[in-house]
Amino acid sequence: MSAPSAPVVEAPARKGRPRDERIDEEITSAALTVLAEGGFDGFSVEAVALRAGVAKTTVYRRFPTRDELLVGALERLNDDLPPPPAPGPVRDRLVDVLSGVRQRTPGSVGGRILMHAAAEAVRRPGLAELVESRVLAPRRARLQSVIADGIASGELRADIDPAAVIPVLVGPMLYLGMWSSTAAACDVSVEVVVDTVIVGLGSGR
Repeated sequence: MSAPSAPVVEAPARKGRPRDERIDEEITSAALTVLAEGGFDGFSVEAVALRAGVAKTTVYRRFPTRDELLVGALERLNDDLPPPPAPGPVRDRLVDVLSGVRQRTPGSVGGRILMHAAAEAVRRPGLAELVESRVLAPRRARLQSVIADGIASGELRADIDPAAVIPVLVGPMLYLGMWSSTAAACDVSVEVVVDTVIVGLGSGR
């Protein structure tokens, strides 16, 4: 399978009978299931149509190419992103965002898809860019905003690099989410992780 091309702009809506959004959702939900079960090698319009219980022509009317279908599916991974945390102390806002990360465990459909993508990213840079722009960037923006506010308020050091801080914060959440069934992971709270990291990020105020 060749690497997915760059995301394409959605074609203008066609005249005639309005599209049934329910069918769009069924197709993209089926596409996510196909991705989670078979990875990107097993992803095809045929497989998605079979899973959704619709004809291939129905899929192609909505997503003219495999890559457009892939983009439509990946964008669904952020459907359940929680709203941005309410204003308040940066520590509380970090706990809020990271609690959501921890709950989105690698065993979920989205988690399995991202694990497939990570495994394929080395040999398919185009896929990595697609996942980055459509899935990871919106998630990362939540933390970047909180960190930027913490720097502006003086709660965090002015010299920290948000790009370096985010993996430090997210990494433990992925570990704790993956091993959530073990006592060792259950004994570690998001608050403890944030408090431990924030000692090094804090401005001392």
